[in-house]
Amino acid sequence: ADLGPRLLPSFEELQPEPALLASSETIPTRAQMRMQRWPGKRSYCHTIGKGCGGPQHRQAWEELSTELDHNARALALHFVDDQCKDLPPERRAASARFVELLLTTGLELLCSVASKLHSLEVEQCWAWDLNGERSGEQYSAPWCIKRVLSLLLNGMIRSGWVPDISNQALGAYDCCARYEGCHEHFLLVAGRRERWYSLAPCMHWVCSVCYPRALGTQVREARERARVAASKAAAAASDARNAAMAVAISDRHQAADIFKEVARETELSAAAAEKFRGDDPVCPSCGARVGAAWSANLRAETRGGKGTSSIVG
Repeated sequence: ADLGPRLLPSFEELQPEPALLASSETIPTRAQMRMQRWPGKRSYCHTIGKGCGGPQHRQAWEELSTELDHNARALALHFVDDQCKDLPPERRAASARFVELLLTTGLELLCSVASKLHSLEVEQCWAWDLNGERSGEQYSAPWCIKRVLSLLLNGMIRSGWVPDISNQALGAYDCCARYEGCHEHFLLVAGRRERWYSLAPCMHWVCSVCYPRALGTQVREARERARVAASKAAAAASDARNAAMAVAISDRHQAADIFKEVARETELSAAAAEKFRGDDPVCPSCGARVGAAWSANLRAETRGGKGTSSIVG
């Protein structure tokens, strides 16, 4: 999708589809790193909502509206230069017009999205983190809205209109802070890169120093156990299905017995898989079972004289 349409999307069009919202809590086990992430935070969109979407932030939006009366065009061009540099010139120009429209006529729409995100729990925001990031969705309206909101939040913080909720300002991260190394490695020196691991399904972070020692081997073993359990369950189901097909069903009672046996095999497979899950490692931050971990590079950047971090491929 292109950012070029002259009309703004409706609030409903920006929301994730109902099926994605309904399965939001299972997204981390399926989406991998296609989700938009905020280093050190469990959810990108939850962080935006808490930063500028509450009733206490309404005055900040009024201040922002006055500011944008003078520099919406310049901010739109800055956004496109930063986020859309891979587009050809004509699409970049169309994208700049769309973002400028968003920053003027669409400011109330942006505020409504931030307010919605503020009302959601972290797990519910994962659907918003994924929306706009899947294949073919780059430069779509949901993709753009999240990044524009992040840009505006940073501006509100620099202007002193909302409190700084960055990791460095709070001195708190959604990570394995009990382990030596994690706090130190989040205070990145500008330009330095570090590898971090996002745990699934809880989405807490573990640094490259702590992960191998605390969870690396356990997560690899958990993945192998899950693979073996799935393979055994598939084989058992296949055997039961083939046996049922091979038997010449002569009456209803015999059919019932066969299907009972298939059900029993399925239950045994499920119980075996659950037993394997009980051996999985736990997140050091929240105690949730960890079934996987995805790595991402973080690069330290300097914005407005303050160190921040961003994910790079």
